[in-house]
Amino acid sequence: MNKKILLLVCVLLAGFCAAYAEPNKNDSLAQASNELLMKGLDDESDEIKDLMLVNVNLMPEATRDKLNKTAELYRSNANTRGNFWENLGLSMLEGGLSGVVNVVGTEIINLIQVKSKQRKAWEEMRQKECSFVDSLQSVKGQTDFYASPSGYGPLDPGDMNFDGITLNTQRDDKEVLNMVCHIDTTKLDHLFCHSKFYLVVDSISFYPYRSYLPNLKANNIEKPKGEKVSKDEIDYWNTISQFDFNEHQSPTINIRMDLYSSWINELVQVYQDVKLGSFSLNIPISPEAVNDSVYVYSRKEALEKEKKLQEIAAKEESFKYKSPVIEVEGDCFVVPRSYMPVSANTPSWGTGEYKLKVVLSQNCRYNPKDGRSAHWRHDYKQLVKMQKNARKNQIGYWSEIVTTFRDNGFSMLKATYMPGLNYLKTETVEEVKKKLK
Repeated sequence: MNKKILLLVCVLLAGFCAAYAEPNKNDSLAQASNELLMKGLDDESDEIKDLMLVNVNLMPEATRDKLNKTAELYRSNANTRGNFWENLGLSMLEGGLSGVVNVVGTEIINLIQVKSKQRKAWEEMRQKECSFVDSLQSVKGQTDFYASPSGYGPLDPGDMNFDGITLNTQRDDKEVLNMVCHIDTTKLDHLFCHSKFYLVVDSISFYPYRSYLPNLKANNIEKPKGEKVSKDEIDYWNTISQFDFNEHQSPTINIRMDLYSSWINELVQVYQDVKLGSFSLNIPISPEAVNDSVYVYSRKEALEKEKKLQEIAAKEESFKYKSPVIEVEGDCFVVPRSYMPVSANTPSWGTGEYKLKVVLSQNCRYNPKDGRSAHWRHDYKQLVKMQKNARKNQIGYWSEIVTTFRDNGFSMLKATYMPGLNYLKTETVEEVKKKLK
């Protein structure tokens, strides 16, 4: 233990002396690291490990014109110009509101109770690696839910700017998932009658063999490293770390989006981070639906296929089918506009500020009869061994991974990457170790 402490002190002192001796080299490693963190993903030498990007889709002019014409029709039928929208949102803005919440459930596997502690421990480890969850939440808040202020009221949907989101995730600089959803234009009347909107998913592309399953990190297991690692250990890692439909059965993707808002009304009442609603979609991935290692979904094609299936069902009463259309569950209130006291005679309401939280999860069932389950004792010993080696290789005082966040009015980004600066760090450490030898 004393030798390890001495080595740690020598490494830190050597790194400090090297940085002090070369003040022109970005002044210090700490300053260079901070600059890289602030810049984030702009250097070509950065090695991206994981990336999650959410873009807010802006409403096309054609859809906005359709919405505005409908809004004008409602306004013309209102008793007094402007009071219609105020009355529509009175209960929401002055009496509070309760958002609609969709509970995203993770499938629970009923495991057979056995006496062996090792068997139970192995089953728990397998269960953990069959689930992955990641999330991204805006910090500053998204701006301009509407394209312009309104003189009609706090819930006037005219000039709506928001039109769903685009979610993109990557691993090792390769796309894993891309999902695009928009506002359901077939339910625009709900904007005026209930102050709510709905979403539809237009397209999905997913690469299961690049996915986050199996999630071995959930058991603190990483790829074996070091000079003493055997070929058998590397081969075993390569076997268990790859996604396999036989090993990872019934894989599903779940995406949930929650929307929050803050606003102030005419009574100078402030509402902070109120949940307006939630959307979720569950996407089952079957081996038959994967072509050339990618799962592709198109709403347009799914609707055409459903229409043909309905025609067959109309002719054959015994014909039963499952809809190929992926539905987005849930709904959401429109974002309230904050009161803008420009003048007492001409009140107006703003463009709406809101926050997004997007949760991505992947789940599956491990094969209880075949594959790794057939030799679970050997598998358990290997997993435990890799756990111990991962703990030994952890260097608490040396950072190799950097996570950066970006958040502006229309996009959110979370990226975990290995900056080019770390190559310099690693090189310096190795030089110091050689000198100490």
